[in-house]
Amino acid sequence: MSRPAQTLGRRSIYLLPTREGLWFAATVFVLLLAAVNYGNGLAYAVTFLLAAFATLSSAQGQRNLLGLVVHEGLPRPAFAGSVAGFRVILTNPTDTPRLGVIITGHPGPPITVDLGPREQRGIEIPWPTTHRGVVPAPRVRISSRYPFGLMRVFSRRIALEDPAIVYPRPAPYAPLPAGNASEDPDSETAAHSGSGGGDFAGLADYRPGENPRHIHWRAMAAGKGVLIKRFAGLAEREIWLALDTGGDREEGLRRLCRQSLDAEKGGWRYGLVLEPLCIAPGAGAAHLERCLKSLALYDDTRR
Repeated sequence: MSRPAQTLGRRSIYLLPTREGLWFAATVFVLLLAAVNYGNGLAYAVTFLLAAFATLSSAQGQRNLLGLVVHEGLPRPAFAGSVAGFRVILTNPTDTPRLGVIITGHPGPPITVDLGPREQRGIEIPWPTTHRGVVPAPRVRISSRYPFGLMRVFSRRIALEDPAIVYPRPAPYAPLPAGNASEDPDSETAAHSGSGGGDFAGLADYRPGENPRHIHWRAMAAGKGVLIKRFAGLAEREIWLALDTGGDREEGLRRLCRQSLDAEKGGWRYGLVLEPLCIAPGAGAAHLERCLKSLALYDDTRR
């Protein structure tokens, strides 16, 4: 979370009548005129009863949001053309349930949730994407029409800080570049099985970027630390992915995105060359995320 939690206080909550509330107010006013004109006691009683009902609705609506704690969660990245997600975490610190709480982030649709006593709920605001890059964090608003829909209670807009990263849309097909791995007749099998591409050569200390499929889990369970299995010819299975500067840049980035996903799935150690950035060969979820993020922000890395 990039910023401290925000608590909805009385000064940050506002009330406005809804359309139904305006019709309700007009009805009460007409009843009041009739009671004054005819001096009818029953009309007075009904008028003041409805007015008390509206006052109770306003108080309950404000209490429904008062004290809610709003956190910002880490946004979910996405590939171009799919839906990214901005996360908002609501916490109810009281023993009173909060019903019909609405989270709105333009242009996403409003999302309604109910919070039980002492409950924390994470809400993801969907955000359609069309191209790679950075999606600025939106401003969200917490509101409610509880309990009777006569009043709309809403907070100030809360500005989220963490932007969402949109990766390039992977190309349908992009073969991995040829390398020294072709000299090993078993390299294709090893790439898909994750065996390492050669004979077992011993154990070594794990280094960041190593393929997690080669971790020796039995040694870890025995308390010997994180060790990785070494195979003869493992270095020959390292490949480099580079952007073709002579072709269409966006198509080239889509091709690199597909190759990065395929190389990770196949158990390869792969490096990425994006002038002036050069990412050393590695493997694993963190390495893949770094490569995809570099592809998404390619324009920024060249500055």
